[in-house]
Amino acid sequence: MELQVPSLPVLLSSFLVLLIIIRRVFSSKPKHVGPEFPTPSRLPFIGSIHHLIGKLPHHALRDLARKHGNVMKLRLGQVDQIIFSSREGAQQVLKAQDANFAFRPEFTAAKIIAYGQSDIAFSNGEYWRQLRKICVMELLGAKRVKSFVSLRKEQVGRLMSDVSNAAAIGKPVNLGERLNELTNSIVVQASFGRRCQQQKKFMETIKEVIKMASGFSVGDLFPSLQVVDVLTGFSTQLKKYHKKLDAILDATIKEHQMTRDGGEEEEDLIDVLLRLKDEGNLEVPITFDNIKAVVIDMFAGGTETTANTIEWAMSELMLRPSTLQRAQKEVREAMKDKGYIEETDVPQFTYLRGVVKETLRLHPPFPLLFPRVGQETTEVLGYTIPAGSRLLINVWSLGRDPRYWKDADSFKPERFEEGVNREFKGNDFEFLPFGAGRRMCAGMTFGLTTLELTLSKFLFHFDWAFPKGVQAEDIDMSESFGASASRKVNLLLVPSLRYPFPTLD
Repeated sequence: MELQVPSLPVLLSSFLVLLIIIRRVFSSKPKHVGPEFPTPSRLPFIGSIHHLIGKLPHHALRDLARKHGNVMKLRLGQVDQIIFSSREGAQQVLKAQDANFAFRPEFTAAKIIAYGQSDIAFSNGEYWRQLRKICVMELLGAKRVKSFVSLRKEQVGRLMSDVSNAAAIGKPVNLGERLNELTNSIVVQASFGRRCQQQKKFMETIKEVIKMASGFSVGDLFPSLQVVDVLTGFSTQLKKYHKKLDAILDATIKEHQMTRDGGEEEEDLIDVLLRLKDEGNLEVPITFDNIKAVVIDMFAGGTETTANTIEWAMSELMLRPSTLQRAQKEVREAMKDKGYIEETDVPQFTYLRGVVKETLRLHPPFPLLFPRVGQETTEVLGYTIPAGSRLLINVWSLGRDPRYWKDADSFKPERFEEGVNREFKGNDFEFLPFGAGRRMCAGMTFGLTTLELTLSKFLFHFDWAFPKGVQAEDIDMSESFGASASRKVNLLLVPSLRYPFPTLD
């Protein structure tokens, strides 16, 4: 009997059937997929980007969540983002399943500026876990923050002297500018000591980098079109800024290497990192580039955010004279005999703490927490989150949600005296100005110390008024576009000296 060979069409058909079967087996959906994500309408190619046009991202996402729900999937270009806008969702992502979601996606700006994302904010894996430990133990822990007490005293003192001089001639003070100068000076000297010859150039470059990084990268939303960032000059400009920062940091590190062994000054942050590098006891050795990435992180995350929060606090107080008077009364009655405020005095100002809390609730330093990436497929609030998914948490929306806050859009520091026992330390998931879990802001204590000291001195030493001809209703309280929502227009106030400020030593 002859063996009959199948015809070519039959072979092709069989092969195609086999491919279909294999594809279905290996691409079958996991069990318990759950409901489909609510998804705002999409347009070809750009996805749902049109929903964000003309609005600040955290505002637009809050509005979409009101329509589509507290968990939704947003296609931005070629990238899906899963947005959480509820306390329960934040708790799942930041605590219950924190280990799975404690990873960052890649970003063009972070890769270029932060030496391949080797900074604290955007690194991953064992290297990041080591950096986090270094931050807690060496760089930004309570002991290290306390070691900078004389630095803060000096720099805040200089600001108060300048404000006193302005008060003497009735000159308005641009709070936004002066507060940024203050926080820049503190972070510069905490990081560099007094050994950076190019501080001004460094800060100017960092400011431009932050501005650019807050903008639009085509490659981040359209990975297949990364070449567009090159063609538009986005990547080229970032590399140019990176080169400037690198040269300054190289010179500063070399200067530290030459002088750190013989001096009696307190270790600055570069000294600490160099010491850890040279000791060789780290599980993952760090390089000079890693040190530079961490230093850049300190400036990017620790200057503008603190200044912004103080300016927002003063803005909210100026719009509510009775609230301002109560805050001033507290610090003045406590310190009138002493005549000045030190860091150790600040913890007794409970109403001032309420002012700070209320400011952080309404104006969190980063309205959207930095994106996270899930490493394994899991389930959150009944929805299946595939491995590799990007997640965003809208903490600005949480802080203004009437489900969790009475009179949610009103500035009422007294709410924290009236049974609202909430803190911003990562355990109350409707109040997350610094995030929570493993990726919680490492510089929280560093920033808050400067914030509370400066604000309490503003309230103790000075009365404040709007410039001549300006009324409360004229004050623009809108936010600027960017990762940190600063005031769109800087706050101008005229100080009047109430309690003389001690002369600097």
